[in-house]
Order: sequence, then structure tokens, then C-alpha cells
Amino acid sequence: MRPDREYGHVRPPHAEELQEYARRRGVDLGREEAAELVPVLAGMMREFDTLDELPEPAAPPVSFPRRDPGRAPTAEEDPYNAFIRLCRVEGAEDGPLAGLTAAVKDSIAVAGVPMTNASRMQPTLVPTEDAVAVERILAAGATIVGKTNLEDMAMGGGEGSVYGPALNPKNPAYSTGGSSTGSAAAVASGAVDFALGADEAGSIRIPSSWSGIVGMKATHGLVPSYGLTYFDHTLDHIGPMTRDVATNARVLQALVGPDWRDPQWRRSVPVVDDYEAGIGRGVEGLRFAVVDEAVEWSSDDVRECFERACDALRDAGATIEHVSVPLWQSAWPIENGLLTFSMRAMIDSAGAGYFHRGRIDPQALSTYSAQYRTSPRLVPVLTQLNLLAAEHLRDHYHGAHYAKAQNLRIELTRQLDEATADGRVLLTPTTTTVATELSTERHSFVEVISRIGGTSVLNTCPTDLSGHPSLSVPSGTGANDLPVGLQLIGGDSSEATLYAAGAVIEAAGTDSTIDETRA
Repeated sequence: MRPDREYGHVRPPHAEELQEYARRRGVDLGREEAAELVPVLAGMMREFDTLDELPEPAAPPVSFPRRDPGRAPTAEEDPYNAFIRLCRVEGAEDGPLAGLTAAVKDSIAVAGVPMTNASRMQPTLVPTEDAVAVERILAAGATIVGKTNLEDMAMGGGEGSVYGPALNPKNPAYSTGGSSTGSAAAVASGAVDFALGADEAGSIRIPSSWSGIVGMKATHGLVPSYGLTYFDHTLDHIGPMTRDVATNARVLQALVGPDWRDPQWRRSVPVVDDYEAGIGRGVEGLRFAVVDEAVEWSSDDVRECFERACDALRDAGATIEHVSVPLWQSAWPIENGLLTFSMRAMIDSAGAGYFHRGRIDPQALSTYSAQYRTSPRLVPVLTQLNLLAAEHLRDHYHGAHYAKAQNLRIELTRQLDEATADGRVLLTPTTTTVATELSTERHSFVEVISRIGGTSVLNTCPTDLSGHPSLSVPSGTGANDLPVGLQLIGGDSSEATLYAAGAVIEAAGTDSTIDETRA
């Protein structure tokens, strides 16, 4: 029951409340005028009484209800700080993922297991519904053994979790990258066979690149996002993170397909393919193109690894051209222009988001509403900065930047459609540098953001904006013996082709050893 409800009905506003509501919107509403509006609003509230009297549609029952919600790990159990919670949810006895262990980013709902979003905000949500992606991996036979660390409310570059940063298994002095930090560490260290991450600006592919694993951000809408802590329904993606291409394809196969609960906006209906079948077919006759803008701002060591991976594709029979995507290097300002405003809308809607036709989890909405109402000072600093920026831009520039960002997004998408036409696969470094060193000193979140900046997302955010599928595969080691990733980008629903090319690069060989003394 809502806190402002009494005796089963929606209380109409008082005249003084109407004056305050109007004042917030810059309207000077006199007391007499407000009093005249009270009965009008009371009539409107009766419609909400009727809405309240209608039965709440039931959520689907939870499959595999035998669940151990678990506990926080010890340092000995979790040397890389990959996990927020160890738990156990066993899926089907048989299926394509039977025998595989999985970890789930702690911004993706697992029913009965507390979900923190790596935030101090209270109360903590204990989901009563599984995310669709979780339902599907359980139905395919996987066993979930933990919820993984991430940035505070999934915002940041690798050092923002209230549980402390996940450590890179390749070198614990370095970051795994944000925001699916723990998912990458859990996979790279061998703690699990695969993990689910989420990607709005690169949060699957960046940690995959920096940790030397494989990460897929599929075509937008191919994997339902219901059950995720959302950012923007046009940017949200859930995807698999694995140690090899074949397992990644197998997990993606279990995740894909439409679901009636999904809130994602799609420009077209993604086509489901046989992803594992594509792995062995090679790249003979396939056309590839290097995105020049993505390479030119990458560090020398990253470029060297990138060129060697391109040589491996040529040796396997691929043709590689060069292509320009003029808005590539403007993608982050474009996405920032969208996120600054959409984040406010997401918080105003208590995490549900507006303007979609998917299901809303009423328990999650109630919990997030309580968090924002009772813990405003605990909202992550980066979120607060975006909310302040949105307020300033709205008051002084009337939302013009949001409109321009959206229109530029459409143009960037058109440029990427043209670049990937006729089955052409684009090649870029996943990130412009290797992993950044973790600070040995305690910094405020603002200092961390100022130190790291937004450089890690430069080559990943373009396809979050456009929705094109993007696969990061290891392509060698760069400075400080840290992993380097190569990103393959295709047209909509071309995941099978990306896996075929990724398998060729994988077969060319990369160094994937970890510090065994910490495992």
C-alpha cells in the first residue's frame, strides 16, 4: 500500500500542496485558484481509486525455486573481490549449459537473492522475480553460484564499488574496467565458467578487453533486458562474458529471443541464428574494414596487437579494407547528452522508465522509490552530477542538447549501417589503452572520475547508441603484460559471423595466463 493512501483510497491534494507543486514548476498559483482546483483533482483521483481496485496481474512463477541466497565471501574464497555474494541456484538437470557455473552481475535480478547494485542505498531489493536472462540460463542447465561486484549503481570506470574494486586477475594492481568489474574477474580467474554482464556504454566489452576474456554485446533487443537495473531502454544490453568464443556463443544461444516483459525499444526485430554453427566456418571470402577513427586515438601497444590480429584474419583468407565513420569520435558526447537526461527520467520513474510496453516489477519499483526518497545523499556521485547537469541544461537551454544528441545518434547509426552493409564486419580496438592502475590511495569518486575520465568507453559506446552487435576477443598483450581486446562489429543480427571471425583470432593465440598464486 502506498504511504499516502488512507482507508483504501487515493487522498486528493490539499490547496497548499497544489501551490507547492505549481511552485516547483515555476507557476505562481494563488490560494483561491488552488482551492478551486481541489475538487477537480479529487475527481481525477477517483480514476486512480478505480485503478487501485483492479487486480494486479500476476508475475510468472519462479522456476527452480530451491535457492540458497548465500552470504558474502571471505577474502580466501574471493581473492579478486569479484563477488558481492556467493549463492547457489541450480537450473535444469539437462540442457545446453548443463554442468556450467555462472555468476550474475548484481544489477540483474535473481529471485530470492539480495541485489545491491553495489550501492549503499537502502532498503536493499530482494527480487521476487528472475530477470529473463536468468530464467533462460537456468532453464538451459546452468548453476548460478554468485552475484558479482560492479560500480556503484553500474556507473564508473572500475573503482567505484562500495565493496571496493574488483582486482584484475592478470595483474591485481590493475582495474578490470567498469562497470561489470566482478563478472570479468570471476570469469578471468576461473571462478565460474561464464558470467552475465550489462552494457550501456561498454560495460561488458571494456572489462572483457582489460581482463583478457570474450564479451558479447548483441544486437539491441536480441537479449531481453527485463530484470536489469535500467539506465535507458534504448541503451541497455545484457550479455555473456566467457573465457572462449565457443562458450560465449553457447551462452548467447540460451539468452536470445523475444519476451513479452521486455521494455527495450527496437528499430527492427532481431533475428535468432545458430551461433555455435558459425564458429568453425572461418572467414574465407568475408569482407572486413578497419574503422580508422577508432585506431588513430589508440595507444601504440594497442595498435600493435590490433595489427597482428588483423594479420591473422588476412592469413585466414579475409579481405580487410579501411572505412571512415565520421561521428565515431563524437559518440561519447552524444551518449552523454542522452544519458544526462534519460537518467533523470529513470529516477523520476523509480527505475522503471517511461514510454515502453514491457512489464514493470511493482516490488522493484516500490523498493527503488523508497531508496531515492529515504537515501538521497547515498545516490552515487556520478548520478548526482548527471542530475545536476540535467537540471541546469533544462532550466537554461530547454532540452536542446537532448534533441541534438538524439538526432546525431540517428546519423551515427546511419553511418554504421552504411559501413556494415553487404555483410562487412568492422574492426576496432575494444579500448584505446590497456587497463588502468588501481589507486593505492583512497580517493573520492569525483577524483577517481577525474583521474580515469571517459577514455575507456571511446570505442565501445558507438554501438550502444546504434544497437549494432559487437564482440570483444583477446588479441594479445600490451604494456605491462596486460591484455588487449579487438572488437568486431556487424550489421544487425550478424552475431554468428562475429563469432566465426572471433574464433579465427582466438586460434591465432594470445597469452591468457593469470597469477596462479592468488587463484
